Amino acid sequence: MVLRALGILGSFRDGGNTDILLDYLLGRLRDYGVYVRKVKLKDLHIEPCYGCRKCLELGECCIRDDMTNIVTPDILQSHILVIASPVYFDNVTSLTKVFMDRTWCLRGKLRNKVLGCVVVGRGYGLDSALVAIHNWALKHKMVIGDRGVMGIGFEYREVLKDKRVFKDLEKHAARLIELASLIYGYWLKSETKH
Repeated sequence: MVLRALGILGSFRDGGNTDILLDYLLGRLRDYGVYVRKVKLKDLHIEPCYGCRKCLELGECCIRDDMTNIVTPDILQSHILVIASPVYFDNVTSLTKVFMDRTWCLRGKLRNKVLGCVVVGRGYGLDSALVAIHNWALKHKMVIGDRGVMGIGFEYREVLKDKRVFKDLEKHAARLIELASLIYGYWLKSETKH
């Protein structure tokens, strides 16, 4: 059996700083033999959570959109989930927050999935954006890979100048693999490509 990773891109920009870093991290996971998929939230129609609590009765979200039809099945099949978001006002983007809110109906179903985090900003708010993602993961009883990766960049593709961040991404990928191997047990060293 092969480990599966899902990257969730919470950026509005194609090819921007956050997209670059997420692609790099997913590439490192792929190098380990992980099946990788990426979802760009900006390309999907995802309604915000209505707070109706119908999911408590139904066992699933009553809103029928790309979250229920595309993203949720991918999440449930994944062993590793990577959330990547630019920093907006010391937090994750609205795209990322709507995604996180809509997982309320998945309570108990994300337990022990391994979480990776990537946030990008000009320098302030990186910590608080990571905390928002970590708090979301803890609510779901996920396993947080480590602190996460913080990239510095404001201008388009500026993060490419931050050489440290690519080393951090490589370490982050290795840690995510280490945890997933321990949790899921069937990951064989002979299946790795590193």
